[in-house]
Amino acid sequence: MRSIILVICLLFASYVSAQSTMQVTDLRCEYMQEPLGIDAAVPRFTWRLTDTKDTKGQKQTAYRVLVASSKFLLDQNKGDIWDSGETTSDQSALVTFKGRPLRSNEDCYWKVKAVDKDGRSTSWSSTARFSIGLLQTTDWKGPWIKHPDAAKETHIWYRKNFTLDKVNTAFVHVASMGYHELYINGQKADSRVLAPALTRIDRRVMYVTYDVTALLKKGKNTIAVWYGPGWSRNEFFGRTIFPSLRVQMNAGTFSLATDASWKCQVSSSKNTGGNQYEDHGAEYIDARLYIPNWHSTAFNDSEWRNAVETNHKVSLSAHNMEPARIIETVPATGVTDTIKGIYKVDMGKNYTGWLEVKLHGMSAGDTVKIMVADDPVTIQDWSQGNIYICKGEEGETFRNRFNYTAGRYVNISGLKRKPSAADVKGFVIATDIERTGRFSSSSNLFNKIYETDLWTYRMCTTEGFTADCPHRERLGYGEEVFATAWGIGLPNYQVGAFYTKHVRDWSDVQEHDGWIHHTAPQWNEHYGGPMWSSAGLNVAWEFYRTYGDKRILEANYNTSKRWLEFLHTKSQFGLLEAFFGGGKFLGDWAAPGGRKEFGGTPEATFFNNCVYAMNLSTMIEIAGILRHPEDAVLYSKRLRFLKTRINAQFFDPALNIYMNGDQVQTAFPLMTGIVPEKLYATVLANFKEKISAPDAYFDMGSSGLPVLLKFLIEYEEYHEAFARILSKTNEPSYGYFLEMGETTWPEYWSVDVTSKIHTCFTGISSWFVKSLAGIRADPAHPGFQSFLVKPSPVKGVTFAEAETTSLYGVIKSSWKKEGGRFTLNVTVPVNSQATVYMPGEKVNSFKEVKVIGKEKGHILLQVPSGRYTFVAEN
Repeated sequence: MRSIILVICLLFASYVSAQSTMQVTDLRCEYMQEPLGIDAAVPRFTWRLTDTKDTKGQKQTAYRVLVASSKFLLDQNKGDIWDSGETTSDQSALVTFKGRPLRSNEDCYWKVKAVDKDGRSTSWSSTARFSIGLLQTTDWKGPWIKHPDAAKETHIWYRKNFTLDKVNTAFVHVASMGYHELYINGQKADSRVLAPALTRIDRRVMYVTYDVTALLKKGKNTIAVWYGPGWSRNEFFGRTIFPSLRVQMNAGTFSLATDASWKCQVSSSKNTGGNQYEDHGAEYIDARLYIPNWHSTAFNDSEWRNAVETNHKVSLSAHNMEPARIIETVPATGVTDTIKGIYKVDMGKNYTGWLEVKLHGMSAGDTVKIMVADDPVTIQDWSQGNIYICKGEEGETFRNRFNYTAGRYVNISGLKRKPSAADVKGFVIATDIERTGRFSSSSNLFNKIYETDLWTYRMCTTEGFTADCPHRERLGYGEEVFATAWGIGLPNYQVGAFYTKHVRDWSDVQEHDGWIHHTAPQWNEHYGGPMWSSAGLNVAWEFYRTYGDKRILEANYNTSKRWLEFLHTKSQFGLLEAFFGGGKFLGDWAAPGGRKEFGGTPEATFFNNCVYAMNLSTMIEIAGILRHPEDAVLYSKRLRFLKTRINAQFFDPALNIYMNGDQVQTAFPLMTGIVPEKLYATVLANFKEKISAPDAYFDMGSSGLPVLLKFLIEYEEYHEAFARILSKTNEPSYGYFLEMGETTWPEYWSVDVTSKIHTCFTGISSWFVKSLAGIRADPAHPGFQSFLVKPSPVKGVTFAEAETTSLYGVIKSSWKKEGGRFTLNVTVPVNSQATVYMPGEKVNSFKEVKVIGKEKGHILLQVPSGRYTFVAEN
């Protein structure tokens, strides 16, 4: 018996030792966890690898993916949709599906196992899920519907009763020309708000897919939608678009779609304001008109009107991205009543979202006004006034649903008694992208600047795009989109799906002649210039550098080609000249001192020719990656000629400066390779003098920001000068904003402005992660499977730490200075590697780490996956 037990133990020990310590986790399809209703016919899979033993150099050498039509089959290790077999590869990000063609409404389950560096297999991952949306136009069976004659600002209730013989897996697809909430048998389908994300709705509408299986029952059921008009009222969309809805349910053999048999009724609420510049309004609610069970099966809708069938000539695309959600609750910090008839509530910080106000002692018909402002003096900014008509019940509550406001101070009139701080709270609404970046240091000022930068970004990223501001304009201006994507979004958030959608938005606002509007997804006669219009190209390129995803380059390629052809037609004698008037050819904008470079001025002309050179350089790179050599040759020829003309027109050989030698005017030609090689050192010396001067500040506006910061972080490194400027608290500076009590960045380099939540100067957080902590992309290896850690310790900072998350896992860099010792801790995710720049002349060694060279006072180390502590003595 003892022999048998010994054999069993030995066999078990052999099995355990054969099992890899590596694990497969965090399964994603098209950048998302368990997405429903995707319209990628050939999706891609990403998984993360961890190691329970923190084995240095651990990596994947092979994988096997199973995709099945049911969890039951998958549990039996049967991939009836796709079985990749054991595939020799280290690829664990964006692995392309190669199974049978996927069908509309198909429900798919998948899992992965991998082989580690020693040839040992992992266990299977947990099961993940994705479903397919409606891939063909013909898959939509019913028409759009609308209320017969409701005013465009009203919120509409729609409903339809139906009967099920049995409950199957059921998907509901909802497309709306505004916002919607879906209810099944009186229950809201999920936690999203303001659905769907905004697109250019006169060309494309996103439909949301819901799994409503758990909400259905055998027998009688009711599907209901509460609809709000959203952007369908906007003056430009509204020329061809009107409030309307399209719904389809598929549950096994049962299907249901919108048609004239659906019932509809004007609800108890509507929008206020005009959905336009300085007038996005708020909401009006008449609580007396609310019907509590309007969405239930028991409700009698016989008195309701029938919907009217209609049509829109737009594309329908799946909502392949994170929805908007409530991401934080903000408690009120105090209530004052110094203004007669008005109670002023301080929410403690600027935020974007909803309000909830509990009302006491009110009578039926009493009117309460709930107004929002950025500053403590103003009563209401830009028509942000909610109106609530009371029903006269104790403890009734106002709460937003289909609009939002932004600011810090809430002014309430019409109350019969002073509210307590506990009676008012805010709900922060934002696109629910996952935060994956962190930074902290010994400098409290740096920490506050970093967090304020991220908070401003989130407060302007509400409806599936990043706006200039969430209250006055709500427009996705391109130069700010570029700065925030490069500086905040990509280093600090999981934004693969978000920016895939938003790059497409920029293609959707391109006109037939190749010109691209200055804002997306909205289009209008807005101010801007080439830096604005090239946002899609710029973001796609930064996206590729971060994720290594060629598909986004392919999707944007023809748009960018047409854009470059448009610019070529606007070039006279080799130089790009102002087109469409001064407001459509802006250079740097809203710089210190109120500097604004309008089209037609030499400053704007120089700036925009540098933009043109940057666009050509980027497209030369992309043409090479996508194997379009003929395009690369053409753009190279144009770029050479353009550089010659810029130097002839704008370079002063007597002073060795471009234009007047400002920071942006010097950084831009240095960054884009416009400066001839023989003059580079001289021009760079002029730049160093400017940036290192004792009284230097960041002399940049909204469009100059991504130029100046990108140059200082990725091209030439003047970290001591950068840190000195960033440490200032006088105007103009980020520290000045904080010193004056701002909780988000204002529109101009001043606190005396009307718009105090604005993305004009967002992106500064990039320096903390990429330079101070030193985590950055490897230019030779897009996608972060190979990356750089190049910390930049500066005077006055004794420690800094940061992390970011690549498709391969969490990357960490932390350093501290103690006496003459510099210590650097680095975490390299499984299945990736880093090149570490260690300051000093000598560093401790690890057998897994190779010294690969020296550069400017750094030892270069090739570091495989694992956790390491490097120490250098100064």
